[in-house]
Amino acid sequence: MGFEIFTRQITRTGTPTVTLTTMGRMALNKTATERLIKDAVEFVLLLWDKDTRKVAIRPITKKDTRAYKLSTAGRGNGAGFSCVTFLHHINYDWSKTRSYPIEWNNQEDMFVFSIPKEYLIGKPKDQQLRLSKMKRADRARAVLSNGAVPKEATELTQ
Repeated sequence: MGFEIFTRQITRTGTPTVTLTTMGRMALNKTATERLIKDAVEFVLLLWDKDTRKVAIRPITKKDTRAYKLSTAGRGNGAGFSCVTFLHHINYDWSKTRSYPIEWNNQEDMFVFSIPKEYLIGKPKDQQLRLSKMKRADRARAVLSNGAVPKEATELTQ
């Protein structure tokens, strides 16, 4: 059997890009991250404009209770953060990883990108957990007493 050339599935781009992943993370590519590293940014605020379906990522240098802490991939190759609650807030379907071009807004000092309307349909069904009637302490006691996890505490909705 001969060798065949592998075709890359991920395309590297030199333009600023944000990726929303199936793990509920927002990832900025190397080009976008360079701007943040240059300004020693550790935290970002997320802003949402429902009418235009635009998301803004505003870098901040001081800690804020509303801010997300950036994690860098090392050597400035990218940065990201978990934003599951934000994705739920805007009803974003994060069942598939999708990338969007982002632009730097000099007037507002923030990145901005748009989300197509067809992706604002709610959280993925397989990500939704059924809430049980048991309280957290009751679930813990049930697990501790006989070692079995109650079905209603772990079951996924269909």
